[in-house]
Amino acid sequence: MNSFPRQYQWFIGLAAGVTGITVFMGVTTWFINFILLFLFLGILVITRTWHDRGFYQVCGGETLVISCSIMNLWAGLFAVCMVAGIVCEALGLLESHQDLRPFALFCGVSFILTLLIQLSNHVLLPLIILGGMTALILVIQSVRSYQFRKHLTGA
Repeated sequence: MNSFPRQYQWFIGLAAGVTGITVFMGVTTWFINFILLFLFLGILVITRTWHDRGFYQVCGGETLVISCSIMNLWAGLFAVCMVAGIVCEALGLLESHQDLRPFALFCGVSFILTLLIQLSNHVLLPLIILGGMTALILVIQSVRSYQFRKHLTGA
């Protein structure tokens, strides 16, 4: 019996990482990260029984990701991966070990894009790649949705 939900375990990792990075970087606006961290925790607690809680968690986590990204690009990557883990866990997308593969792929692609942004010192090329990948994912998802509807209607 696990009475402590795994999304809160992810949050503890997020809080520890953001706290450590903020203290290590010694930024003057350190309090903003902690305010956004507590705001995100409030969203996690308030929306724990809501059907559409993933949307609210993504919106609440995005401000924390932006705040960490302003501080350091790699801190933003860490926050992105942790918030994605929390949202996937809340939506039940990380139930088995096979579910971890797409999540690890997401984190790996995010790492490569972050490295590309860091090395190129430009945002245009990674933005084009990210936009192309997003368009490709949307096309694949719409085709799969069409095939699913076609299969269910018996056509």
